[in-house]
Formats: sequence, C-alpha cells, structure tokens
Amino acid sequence: MLTLLDITKEIQSAILLKMNRYYWVKAEIAKLNYYRQSGHCYPQLVEKRENLVVAEMRATIWANDYQQIIKKFREATGEEITEGMTILCHARVNYHPVYGLSLQIADIDPAFTMGEMAKERQNTIKKLKEEGLWDQNRNIPMPLLPKRLAVISVESSKGYQDFRSIIDDNSWGYRFFHILFPALLQGDKAVESIGKQLELIRKHRHHFDVVLIIRGGGGDVGLNCFDHYDLASRVAAFPLPVISGIGHSTNETVVEMVSHTNSITPTDLAYGLIQKFHNFSVKLEEMAEAVVNVPAAILDQENRRLSEAGTRLVTGTLLFTRQQSALIRQLATRATFGPMQKTGRMEGILGQLESSIPKGITSLVSAKRIRLDALEQHLRILDPKNVLERGYSIVRKEGRALRTTTEVTLDDELEITLFQGIIHADIKKITP
Repeated sequence: MLTLLDITKEIQSAILLKMNRYYWVKAEIAKLNYYRQSGHCYPQLVEKRENLVVAEMRATIWANDYQQIIKKFREATGEEITEGMTILCHARVNYHPVYGLSLQIADIDPAFTMGEMAKERQNTIKKLKEEGLWDQNRNIPMPLLPKRLAVISVESSKGYQDFRSIIDDNSWGYRFFHILFPALLQGDKAVESIGKQLELIRKHRHHFDVVLIIRGGGGDVGLNCFDHYDLASRVAAFPLPVISGIGHSTNETVVEMVSHTNSITPTDLAYGLIQKFHNFSVKLEEMAEAVVNVPAAILDQENRRLSEAGTRLVTGTLLFTRQQSALIRQLATRATFGPMQKTGRMEGILGQLESSIPKGITSLVSAKRIRLDALEQHLRILDPKNVLERGYSIVRKEGRALRTTTEVTLDDELEITLFQGIIHADIKKITP
C-alpha cells in the first residue's frame, strides 16, 4: 500500500529523471501574480487556440531572477511584463508534493516578445484597413475653433499638468473648456480603462468638439496598449476628432496612426490648439482691414472720378459759355445795326410815302414805327451782359464745382462766382 506522499514523491522522481533540464517554453501570461512584499512572482501560464485554453500551468519566478528579468525586458522592449503578453521563457519543470506541478522560470527572451508585439501591431493595422477604419477618424472635419475638450489622461501625470498650464495660462487670453476623464495609460488594464472613458464621452459627445488622449512623463515604457486592436478600433471609429499626445520618441503607435491628429507631446498638442486660434485671429484681422481699406479705396476712386467729371463740367461749361457769348454778341450786333439800318430805310420810305400818299396813311406809319421801337427794345435785352445778369453763377467747395447737396455738410465754406464778383459763404441749412 502507498500513501499519497509516496505517490507524489514517485511523480516528483519521475519528472526529475525525465525532465531534468531547462526548456524554452512559449506561453501567454494569464495572470502575473507579483507580490511586492516578497518580490516573488507566480505567473499563471496558458496556451490558447482559437481563443480556447488548451493548456494551463503555474510558474514561479524568484525575487532575484524577477528583478533581473524585468530590467532586461524593459530596456529591450520599452514595455513592462504584463498580463495577456506572449513570452518565451527559459524554465524547467518542477513538482512539489504540496504545491504540485509548475515551471520554474529563470529567464524571459525579450526579442521573442518584441517579435510577437510587432506581429500583433501589423495584424492590428491590417485588420483596421480591411474593415475600412484606417482613415475614418481623420476624415471627420476638424472644428474651426476646437475649444470644448474631452481629455483622457492621468491627473497626476506631468504631461497632463504641462498641457493644462499652457492651455489655461496662455498669454493671448484664449479660453478653453476641458474636462478630465481619468484612465490608465499603460499596462494590461489600459485598453479597458481608456475604452470605458471613450464610451462615456461618446454618450455626451454633443458637449465636446474634440477628444484628447494625453500621456507624458513616462518615457517609452508601456506603449504596447496603444497598438492593441480593441483600443485602436475604438479611436478610429470615434464620432469626434481624436488628437493624440502620447509623448514618446519611438515609432508611432497604431492609435496615433488612426487618430485625426497626432502631436508628439502634450505640450505640442496644447500649442497646436492655440495655433488654430491664432490662425483664425489673423483671418479676422485681414477681414477687418479689408472692410476698412476697400471702401476707402472705392471712395478715393469715386472722388477722383467726380473730380475729373467736375473738371470736364467746368471746362465744358466755360467753353459753352464762350460759344454762347460769341453767338449772343453776333445776335446783338445784328440786332443793333440791322434794325437801325432797317429803320433808316423805313424812315426814308415813310418820308416818301408821306409826301406821296394821302394823310390817312400817316396813322398806319405811326403804328409800324411803334412796332419797330418794341422790336429794338427786345433785341437789346438779348445783350450778353443782360443774359449773365439774369443769375448764372458757379458754386465751389475747396476749388471743386458742386453738383448735389450730398457733397457738402453744415458750416462748409463755399465760393460763389457771379457775373460781377465772388461771394464767400457758410452753409447753415441743406435742403435735399
């Protein structure tokens, strides 16, 4: 008869005899189970096929080994060892009568994990493009002045504090409305945490213009979550423009690639938003300048045209006046000498008639003479001096001849040129 301890020791001996060396084992970390107090780590390892667990085993990493492993892993990959990560570990099989079967891990190959991460990244990119999500967020129109900001970040992060300092204290006085939606931004819980906040913002999206994902101060460690398909697809399909400011110097993550706009750091993101207000301000100044200068140019052009028209009018009027004066002088000459000659002839004829016709005709001759006198008086009225004396004048302001009442205002000084002399007058009343 064997006891339970006998059986377990037989199993232990068989395992040690058959598997007494280290193996390179590929597995996924289902649970990390790191204990800070002791420094030991007890990962729960699984293997999945088509999302089904086909193998599972507990592992052990002693404190000294764990510190060396995570330091080397972080330096090589820029990531922490997290749950859900596929690793290639150097381990040997161990069996304990109480604790059962386990793997004792002595090392983890970072290069393998980097390859798996790169493979996951490429699969994410390929899947997003196949589903038509790759350019979806970039095609959303950016608001002219994005001032209502939904910010996903960690309140205590340096990147978020830098962002707030620039946005809130900008020297131009631009005012932004922003609300923080706190989330984890690295580690195996980051995808779920950021996803929940994106969903919350989606429900209240009518209150915001854009979504900002801000991460800073953490270097390049823990960026693997931003290559995860679940998070990248949420960002790509989000109904508002997403601006990323993750803050790192390595290659772009998939989330940054599918975001509407990517800024290298939270500081650059803040200055980019302020720049949009600067650009709009410049356009307003240009429009204001156009509103002032264009009408002034039009008025100046019209004033020149009016001045030229006034000059042409004055010149034409003077020419017309000279022509009319010459014509009137001719008429006056004819009117003066013609009637006199005609009167002389008529007097001679009348003298002859008086001597030759009966006295009864004398009254008719007298009537004709009166008619001739009236005609002579009418012709004298047509003399040029008499025509000008009837009220022709020219009204000028600052040397320009006036045409309408719209060209003057009250108290303007006018120059009125008459037939004889010039009058200087001030305007006291204007009747359109």
